[in-house]
Amino acid sequence: MSYNFPLQPDVKVSDIFFRTLSGFFGGAFGSLVLLIGVILSQTLSGSALLQAGDGGVNPLFVFLTMAVTYLALLISALSSLTFFYYCDRDRYSFLLSTLSHVFALITVIFLVSTPLSILIALKDSHYLSIIALILIGLGTIFSVLTMEIVANHKHMLLTLYSSAAALFTFFLFMLIFYFSLGTTTFFLVLAFPFCWASFGFWQVSFEMIYQWIYQLYGSDFLNSTTRVGSDYIKEARMRK
Repeated sequence: MSYNFPLQPDVKVSDIFFRTLSGFFGGAFGSLVLLIGVILSQTLSGSALLQAGDGGVNPLFVFLTMAVTYLALLISALSSLTFFYYCDRDRYSFLLSTLSHVFALITVIFLVSTPLSILIALKDSHYLSIIALILIGLGTIFSVLTMEIVANHKHMLLTLYSSAAALFTFFLFMLIFYFSLGTTTFFLVLAFPFCWASFGFWQVSFEMIYQWIYQLYGSDFLNSTTRVGSDYIKEARMRK
């Protein structure tokens, strides 16, 4: 069946389940990488190589922590997007192109953010988890949007709305988790699967709601080619 949203295919509750599960397991791969990094950092934390002379945090330790976070984010993104592809192959036809762009994008995010992250973390090492959490959220939303752009999806606005809901849900859950337990131990390990599961859940949920609204009113108002008011008249004139 060809992809022609919102006419077809019908978005089902099972699609929400499978997309959420795909995001969770894809994020779990990133958590596994991060968990290995946490264990290694705990092992090396007493090493003279990673200790600053004044007893503070060594910039090398901060850099290694950010590098592990980058690797975990990259693995979780590539895994989750691959699972998303197999959930909806009619929609996402160009997997290798998507993964290539996502790899480049996350690498750029890491290179740009690392100097600032090191400066902030050296002031207070407790900020390191918060910085990594923000990078996870940004990396995920950019990865999802990249997949939609490569697929030439005409409902990018719908993806933006669902991504905003997913990002809010993700950060809210992390805040609740932090204030409930009062610790950042293994904080980021839980972040990856929940973040990707949240994006998978909300994206398909918004599509189901939007398809239902479209069937009721017949207006595809979130299509990128839809014009409203005077813009519709302006475009009609431009076509003449």
